[in-house]
Amino acid sequence: MTRTQRRDPHTKTILFVVMGVLITLLLSSSALAADTKVYKGRLSYHWAPKHYSAIMANKFAEECKKATNGRLDIELFPSGQLYSIAQIVPALSEGSVDMGGLLDVLFMRVDKNFFLAGMMRFFDSFQQKRDFWEKTPEGRKYWDALQQKLGIRILAYIPVGPTCYFSSERPLDSVDAFKGLKARTLIGTERYSFDPLGISFVKVSTAEVYTALKSGMINTLQTVPSATKAYSWWDFLKYAQQPYNFYADAYVAANTKWWDSLPKDIQEIVLNDVGPKISKEATEGVMAYSDEALKELVEKHGGTISTMPDSEVKKLIEIEKTQVWPKIAENIDPALYEAAKKFAGHQ
Repeated sequence: MTRTQRRDPHTKTILFVVMGVLITLLLSSSALAADTKVYKGRLSYHWAPKHYSAIMANKFAEECKKATNGRLDIELFPSGQLYSIAQIVPALSEGSVDMGGLLDVLFMRVDKNFFLAGMMRFFDSFQQKRDFWEKTPEGRKYWDALQQKLGIRILAYIPVGPTCYFSSERPLDSVDAFKGLKARTLIGTERYSFDPLGISFVKVSTAEVYTALKSGMINTLQTVPSATKAYSWWDFLKYAQQPYNFYADAYVAANTKWWDSLPKDIQEIVLNDVGPKISKEATEGVMAYSDEALKELVEKHGGTISTMPDSEVKKLIEIEKTQVWPKIAENIDPALYEAAKKFAGHQ
């Protein structure tokens, strides 16, 4: 055996080791490249910058970027730059935009069973409403089916806030005080409540409210306190009614196809870390933010808050129970409505 032949086993071993190191380096480089790849997304919402939901939508995007070390980079399009409140659901469903800020009442246009979400004084908190849709068999059935039908995935709650009536006309401290007012209506279920109160109404978009108030076309609307601040409606609205009568929820949702294109680890970070974190902060903070907006209405804009006596609140609730909810329920699956009444303590 020659000297060269005697070295062959060692040479082969060294070659295998070198090749192994090179392969490991190549694989590590590929993994590193995959880990550092930036995934882009566009998030569209209609709220103005000072609106509470806009603030929390921005924070959601910031937290996604932070938690993924920059790998999920969400570009924001506020104030309806891309899509209006009426356009966002179909745009998101069709994949024209990756993510959107949605109101829960927008789902009524897709499935009339979600008229339930727009019933005044029915649910007593954001959590009660969410628990019905997510934790009861009857609610979950429609909740999952809706997202599947629209091709969306709800990622976080960014509640719009508790609503109350605002008016430029007079204090709203009794049931009779509503008679003869001219209101803006945005969602279909509001109209059922307006009729027995003697309120006339006209459909006015969010962008048109300021002009409608200024011209006298309307003198009343039901909205969240942060909206009066965000859109400067408090230039005209001087009377706020308490207590709150509705909990307007909202979400950050993603188009399912875009969402499914993201790496699993990014999805898990959003679902298990960012989503719950933002939902908790937004829900806990929205009541305080709303109360502060009311305080600012009084202190800086000469507003008045009228708190209804318990006797008048009971009258309003009785009107809803006997004259409003039954009419709305004609659009809802009877089994779903009965389950919701039982869950919310209305039986």
